Amino acid sequence: MVIYEQPLNEKIRLFMRLEHMFDRFNYFIEKDSKQSSQSALELLLDLHDMSSRIDIKSAILKLIDHQTMALRDTANTENNEDTRHILDALAETSDQLYNFHGQFGQYMKHHNFLNFVKQRLSISGGLNCFEAPVFSLWTNQSIDIRREQLTKWVEPFSKSQEAIKLVMKLIRESGQQTECVASDGFYQATLRDSHKEHHQLLRVHIPHSYSFYPEVSAGKQRFSIRFVSIDDLAERGRQVREDVNFSLSICGF
Repeated sequence: MVIYEQPLNEKIRLFMRLEHMFDRFNYFIEKDSKQSSQSALELLLDLHDMSSRIDIKSAILKLIDHQTMALRDTANTENNEDTRHILDALAETSDQLYNFHGQFGQYMKHHNFLNFVKQRLSISGGLNCFEAPVFSLWTNQSIDIRREQLTKWVEPFSKSQEAIKLVMKLIRESGQQTECVASDGFYQATLRDSHKEHHQLLRVHIPHSYSFYPEVSAGKQRFSIRFVSIDDLAERGRQVREDVNFSLSICGF
C-alpha cells in the first residue's frame, strides 16, 4: 500500500516537514560520497533556517502537553499498561526539551564555515570547489571526519528529532483505518466535532497498482479527496472518472 498524508493544521505541517528533513539528513550522513555529505550539510542549514524563524521547541511542548492530557484520561479509566509506558516516554521527552535552553542550533549564528556555506547556497550553483576552496577542503577530508563533524553540528537538533518522531508515531497510530469508496474519483466527508478528539492528520491508503494519486483539500469541518490520473508529467492531471476503493485514517487526539 502507498500512504498519502495530509496535515490538518500548521503545527503538524511543520512537524512533517522537519520529519522529512531529518529522514533525508539521516540517509545522506550514512553515505560515503562527497555529494552525500554536501546534501546532509544543506539539510542541516535548512533545519537551522526553519528553527531560527519558528519556535519549534514551544510547538512540540504544546503538542506533548495536549497528548499527555488525552492519554492520562485513558490510563486512569482503563489502567492500560501500554498507555502508561507512552506517558513515561512523553514525560521524559518533555523534560529533555525543557532542560534545553535557547534555540536549536543557535551556535551556528557564529560559525564561520557554516555561515559561509549558507551564503554560497543563496547563489544558484554558488557552492562549488572553484569559488569556495574552503568547501573543497572540507569535502576532501575523510568520510569519518566529515561524518563526525556533521553529527556534532546536528546534535542540538536531536532532541526535537526524537520528540517529533514520538508525537508523530502516536498521532499516526491513533487513527483507525476505514474502507471507503470515491464515486467517480471524488470523496467528501465531515470532520466530526468531539471534545475528546482533535484531528491532526489524514492518511489515504491506496494499492501500489493504482496509477493515480489523491489530491486532498481539508478545512476545519470537512475535507474532500479527488483522485487524479496523470499519463505525462509534462501535462496536467485529470480526475479519475470511476469509483475508487481506498482506505482512510483520520488521526489525532
